Amino acid sequence: MRVRLQTNHGEFVLEHDSAPTVGALLRLHGIPLSSVWTYQVQHTDPAGEPGHRRAVFVPATGSAPDPGPPGEILARVSRNIDLPGLVGAASTAARPVPEAVTEWAFPSAEVGAFRRVHAQMTAGECLDFVRRSVLDVLGRWPADKGRRVVVGTSGGGDSNVLVSALMESGFFEPEQVVPVMMLGIPDWDTQLGNAQELCRAHGIELNVVTESETARLSGTKDLQATKEIFTECFPDADLEFLGTWLLRRVLSRYAAERGIGYVAIGANREDLVGEHLARVSRGLLPLPAPFRRIGDVTFCYPIWKVPKKIGDGAYPAFSLENYENRNPSFSPGRSVFYYLAYWIPELLPGMDNTLLDGLSKLADKDAEPIVWDEDLSEFICREGSTAEQRSRWQDFLNRVER
Repeated sequence: MRVRLQTNHGEFVLEHDSAPTVGALLRLHGIPLSSVWTYQVQHTDPAGEPGHRRAVFVPATGSAPDPGPPGEILARVSRNIDLPGLVGAASTAARPVPEAVTEWAFPSAEVGAFRRVHAQMTAGECLDFVRRSVLDVLGRWPADKGRRVVVGTSGGGDSNVLVSALMESGFFEPEQVVPVMMLGIPDWDTQLGNAQELCRAHGIELNVVTESETARLSGTKDLQATKEIFTECFPDADLEFLGTWLLRRVLSRYAAERGIGYVAIGANREDLVGEHLARVSRGLLPLPAPFRRIGDVTFCYPIWKVPKKIGDGAYPAFSLENYENRNPSFSPGRSVFYYLAYWIPELLPGMDNTLLDGLSKLADKDAEPIVWDEDLSEFICREGSTAEQRSRWQDFLNRVER
């Protein structure tokens, strides 16, 4: 398949043997279908005189024509923006390093984001990136509840680097960091050994919340029954949603029972960008970050500026094992906002970070958007839920709570 891309910055030939359609070829080269008009030129004068021609639309499902004019397919960019530059057709560089475990696209120091540098990174460089990000958050740590913190731990990439960065920050004494792993979600439970190994390496003990204790702390009757009821009440939602709800309840109560005012979890850059975009798309303010108060406990996100790809690079073997044990997600809403969060830095390195800063400033307009709802006896976002959602959630809570 071959398409000639026409732009105000010049023409580019796009081709790939494996692309069966026009749309497939454009996607392979990062060209949004919404940005181009695809067509072929048909001459109405056998002599090919100018003015005797017409443009015939070619759909995205169109297949390859005979090569070369007049059968070639043209794709005309509908605006005079530098689309070739955005998709990297003109301006990229690489930074190879020995023993690289991952890479990330950074803006170049000389030109900025429009000349991206695909920087390979070692495991040590990844961990250094995480440390700097965590120290930036710890520099804004509220002083009202001391420095003891419960750390949600799963054995996956995010929580591994979170525990390591917190322990190496110099901000906490070892006894102030309380790692907690909640059991009860099958694809999370498999990482128990990795989480214990990491904590031992830092001289601290992992606190394991058994499945029955997870049920007690979350206020549910039986965890297995809770999962089944959740699936019945929300057939269009993944168990990931149930898992994060349980995690919030369990870690909050675990901390409260020990007089600890903070809970740290490994939400990364894509987590927060995706969440912010999902909120704004509904006309709602983003939720606060990197500190978010829920009742008497403040949740904090020390690695909120860390791309998952860099965080995973600090412990690539653990991260790979975690991926292999995860269940597939079928929630289209969850998938699409993560997909957007992944594509933003691909188009313009650093833009996801800029967007995260800007949206987080908008969140400052409502510092405590999560409130206690007397009818549900549950913390909820003050705005955003529909009557139908509240009804389904009430039904779920009535069936699972003690």
